[in-house]
Amino acid sequence: MIFSNIKYKSYLPIYISAIIYFVAAFFFSYSIDISMIDDGLRHIAFAANLDVMKNWGEVFPKSLFSEYDPWHNWHLLIALFLKIFSYETVHIAINTVVLFVLMLLIDSHIRRKINYDFKTLIYLVVFSIVMFSFIRYLNLRPDLLSGLYVLFVLLLRNKFWPVFIITLIYGPFYYVYYIYSAFLGLTFLIQKKYKQFFGIFLASILVLIYYLVNDGTAFIEVVKYVLTDQQLRNGLNVSESMPLFKFLTNINSKLLLVVFVLIVSIILYYKYSFFKERTLELFILISSILWLNQGRFFYLFLPIIIIVVFSYIIDCDKKKFFNQVRKYLIFTKKYINYSSKVKLFYFIVIPYSIFMFAYGFSTYTYKNELIDGKLFQAEEFNNKTILLNRMNVDIYKALYFNPTLHFVPSCGIGWFDNSDKQMKDLYVKLQKKGLNEEELYTFIKYVNADFYIHYSGNEEQILDFKKLENYGIIAQKINKNRIIFSIDKNK
Repeated sequence: MIFSNIKYKSYLPIYISAIIYFVAAFFFSYSIDISMIDDGLRHIAFAANLDVMKNWGEVFPKSLFSEYDPWHNWHLLIALFLKIFSYETVHIAINTVVLFVLMLLIDSHIRRKINYDFKTLIYLVVFSIVMFSFIRYLNLRPDLLSGLYVLFVLLLRNKFWPVFIITLIYGPFYYVYYIYSAFLGLTFLIQKKYKQFFGIFLASILVLIYYLVNDGTAFIEVVKYVLTDQQLRNGLNVSESMPLFKFLTNINSKLLLVVFVLIVSIILYYKYSFFKERTLELFILISSILWLNQGRFFYLFLPIIIIVVFSYIIDCDKKKFFNQVRKYLIFTKKYINYSSKVKLFYFIVIPYSIFMFAYGFSTYTYKNELIDGKLFQAEEFNNKTILLNRMNVDIYKALYFNPTLHFVPSCGIGWFDNSDKQMKDLYVKLQKKGLNEEELYTFIKYVNADFYIHYSGNEEQILDFKKLENYGIIAQKINKNRIIFSIDKNK
């Protein structure tokens, strides 16, 4: 066995459990349908139109990238699914596979971690955890592979080859693989699981060599952009990069790192024996610098956090509140297991549970929001460059329906060309406070935009349509909260 210390075997035969999880994964994915409204749409568009979109710099002019596409392998993987499934349904197929694997991993962690045999109740527990933590796993971005990778590696025995192979497979699909492999490696090093540590370390080195051989200069540039992203953004905020607690935004990042290292070191010094035997808890502790500072990591690691918290609730027998929760679960399990004896569980409870959870997933769909993107299917937008006054999900929706478009800003809000400081300052000002008519004209000329879309919401900005028209910035239409301007390049 490559997995370590699984306490309870599956109550039903493994293949029956796998079928249940696969059916549930399909219905959940089908019910939510469009589960992403941001980068996932862009990745599908790239995968289906590699000959048109080509690379990041082609789609996003004046960005820090030119011909290098750090997500190329992820796009090729999606393209494989597109050989089987249609453009309109490929996201359902991928989400089904992702949820299926996620459920199997959560099931394995629960049976290893929690000192309580849930028997048939395990399915409802797994469905519930997935329901609370699916956000980062159904966005069709390569970091979902990171979440699955972490969950899988944390199940492995202290062996060299399993962790070496899985890291070698995962790494080429996501250019920031080193963040996750580093924290896993540190976890195993602290626990003195040297075989796993060296497995991750050597595989990570080989993946690094792969990136350097492929296009080392561009890869190093991307790593630099990732590490200096906060500086490049010049105060521009991205919701997924916001810290879990607001007060952390006011603390200097270098100071925060020092404080974090100090606190974690003290905790490990006094509680080493506790963390030596608890891999999930140790990983959560040392990776807290990630998930406390950026929401994207919190939601990616949320299944692990829930499993750990849930395990303490179930295993606790001291506090009254926890005892009441435990009694409720025992009561529930007793009657569900009784129903399984009369086969009621198989034919009613599981299908009913899948149906109800599927309904819950359907409430998170972005299907109606996606329809807005059809606005950009109009022929007038083909092969045009569109400037937005702030980063908006219209970028992703538009590219999904019209891959010939070009946008400023790019999906990396801080990754704007910084070779011209004046233009970079105008770019930041455009999204923070807005530009006056002359500044807007100057910036439009710089990015060579064909259209300018202004989103309402800035109470301080005042624009005079007459002055704009004198600069060749002509209002064409109002569509919901968008004012769409065409650009007369002869002005």
